Amino acid sequence: MRRGIAAIVTLCCAAAVAACGASGASTSTASSSTTASSVPKGADPSTYEVAGDPLTIRTPAGVVHGTAFAATRQFLGIPFAQPPVGTLRWQAPHPAAPWATTLDATKPGNECPQIVPVVNAYAGNEDCLDLNVYAPVSVPTTPRPVMVWIYGGGFTVGSAGDDNVSNYAANGNAISVSFNYRLGPLGFLALPALAAEDPHHSTGDLGLLDQQAALRWVQANIASFGGDPHNVTIFGESAGGMSACAQLVSEGSAGLFQKAITESGPCTLPTRPLAFAESQGAKLAATLGCPAGPALLDCMRSKPVRQVIDALPPDPSFLFGNGASWGPVADGATLPANPTAALVAGHFHHVPLIVGANLNEGTLFVALAYNAVGRSITDAQWASAVDQFFGTSVGAKVRHEYPLSDYPDAGAALGQAVGDAVLACPAVASAGILQKYVPVYEYEYDQVPNPFVLPTPGIDLGAFHAAELPYVFDGPTESSGTIAFTPAQQKLATQVSSAWARFAATGNPAGGGISWPRLTSPTGSYLSLNTPLATKTAMMQHKCQFWASTTWSVADKVR
Repeated sequence: MRRGIAAIVTLCCAAAVAACGASGASTSTASSSTTASSVPKGADPSTYEVAGDPLTIRTPAGVVHGTAFAATRQFLGIPFAQPPVGTLRWQAPHPAAPWATTLDATKPGNECPQIVPVVNAYAGNEDCLDLNVYAPVSVPTTPRPVMVWIYGGGFTVGSAGDDNVSNYAANGNAISVSFNYRLGPLGFLALPALAAEDPHHSTGDLGLLDQQAALRWVQANIASFGGDPHNVTIFGESAGGMSACAQLVSEGSAGLFQKAITESGPCTLPTRPLAFAESQGAKLAATLGCPAGPALLDCMRSKPVRQVIDALPPDPSFLFGNGASWGPVADGATLPANPTAALVAGHFHHVPLIVGANLNEGTLFVALAYNAVGRSITDAQWASAVDQFFGTSVGAKVRHEYPLSDYPDAGAALGQAVGDAVLACPAVASAGILQKYVPVYEYEYDQVPNPFVLPTPGIDLGAFHAAELPYVFDGPTESSGTIAFTPAQQKLATQVSSAWARFAATGNPAGGGISWPRLTSPTGSYLSLNTPLATKTAMMQHKCQFWASTTWSVADKVR
């Protein structure tokens, strides 16, 4: 989503954005001959350097040459899987072939094909399964914790370069990684024919399998950069947080990470039922002019990628439109048939977790669907907008629980209800389930005001969806635009990013002057990320009790 937000600002340059995405940097090689790493596992990180050069590193796949920037060494655009093109389109990722000459890792690779919301611009290239590694400028003397970022974007947009994870290498003395995964119909198409040809009969979850492939690459290669493959934390926001949750319940990710952080991405997963996903897949095939039968997949794989992406475009507002619904599928193979039931039964990878949400999750979605395109919701339109989103029966209850008089404007009132129902209360419910089995540290981000890259007149955004990211990454992000922290905000950014790094290192975010109790009951202690920090109890208890009493489900908006 954040990549799309930034693109809106450059509306007049939409064509250029698409061209840049389609012609992004490709993998290149230099002429020096090298061989794969023969350094023993557990060796001093400096032993992986080639000729004593900390920017030239020997990995099991081959030698990579990166670049130095600020306080980090950066190794960009490293392939972790073969390009999923031709007959490999809609196949599980195949490991990248080792390279014999030094890989130029000084430029990021392509983003995966996508449609940028609002401006409706196509961007990307199917040859996109690569990752970026960030390491401290000084080579660690002992293996460091590894933090692997999974970007958000509704499983339809985004890239490894959306957010700058290098701060953890510069400030947290960790090794940080970001990677691309397939999106939209290329990453989440479900068809019986695809299940039949897959050795595990998985379908609809190629994006999640890409994530697992990247994590396997980390296991095999990260020691070369000074990382500890036995101390890996996955973390993500929105769809990235939901991805972290999906990996919790996926058998294929066993042993690939030891901790997880999910920001505004509830673990009570809004996965697509297999029957729905396969029906949508059949609709895509028909739109592409590919009839059912033995030649179906060959026909679909022969279509230009732009045609595939354009055939069933996603909801551009993520919540308020009628586009296709692409995302994780409960296929019974990569994901359980009922992921939430698996969580409730304790059938997931038992690792420590940070779980949280923002105070005003829904205002951003209202702003994108209404205010940013010049049609702000008026007071007179508020009631009908509530009923349209939640249905007339539940809408009446929502209008009583979230009266217009309690909010600065109609958009903020609608956004609060939407955010609580779709993201915040499911996140609270997730934390309540998970804390029965593993250490959970719960938070609510409620610091205001927050900068946003777009003008959104007529709505008070508050602590909106993704507003915590500048504090997680200790600096500007794509959604924030250029910002200058006040002294109090800078202190909060240091506290939050340090807590994330401390959690990655030890499994406990407390310390450094921060008291953050473990959640021991659904209404236990959580940390308010505000200026100043504060420990509170029973996060959103009243509002979440209200939503539990209604018949409305977040699943209604992803089917």
